[in-house]
Amino acid sequence: MATGEIWIIGTEPPCPRCDYLTRMVEDIVTSTGVPATVRHLAYTSEEARRFAISLGLETGTAKDVARKVGVDVDWDKIHTLIEGSDRESACCPTAATKWSPALDEALRPCECVAYNAGILMTPVLVVGGRLLHQGSVPDRQKVSGWIQAYLGDGTDFSQHQHIVEVLGPGCEKCNMLYDNVVRAVTQSGNGDRVSVRKRTDISYFQEMGVFVTPGLVIDGIVVSKGKVMTAKQVADRLSDHLSVCEC
Repeated sequence: MATGEIWIIGTEPPCPRCDYLTRMVEDIVTSTGVPATVRHLAYTSEEARRFAISLGLETGTAKDVARKVGVDVDWDKIHTLIEGSDRESACCPTAATKWSPALDEALRPCECVAYNAGILMTPVLVVGGRLLHQGSVPDRQKVSGWIQAYLGDGTDFSQHQHIVEVLGPGCEKCNMLYDNVVRAVTQSGNGDRVSVRKRTDISYFQEMGVFVTPGLVIDGIVVSKGKVMTAKQVADRLSDHLSVCEC
């Protein structure tokens, strides 16, 4: 494992829990400025297996744990929790939008016995070569603390006075808005005092009240939801905001 890497070991393609954790970690790295590379590894990959073996374990999913230990899991309920989720974004649904705390709770019996059963259960969080969590999606505050504790170098990333955030899982519209924001900041000559960031953590969208992406947030204020503003529209809105801040 290379220095400064964060691994999320999970299924491929990612299940709701693996995708949600991956996007959360990516969002934390982006928002904190910690110098880290986030990688999603399939639990069947050679790298993931070698890591598990180094701990005396084997990689596996909740189903693998249930089969090995005989945990009684209501898989119909699991399916309903995933497919019956109402958290999908109208703009760009992803696997992560189907995650919920209830899903983790339903699989908790497997998580609780996985380690003793010799299984490194997905999703797995590895920071700087250290196993920090397995079997569920940990609390965002804990994950942020772990990342900054093990990979933070003390650098001050607050040199920019203003922060513009583009909220979205990463669909075409989200990327278009991000490009327009970058263009607006550059062309207006504000690159030295405005930081542009992508935010992909769905829990952050909800916290900000953005339920239809892409969203645009300037210094913590939501200025747009569910549409792609042009570079000129962004520049005008940013100019208005900066002029008020300087008064």
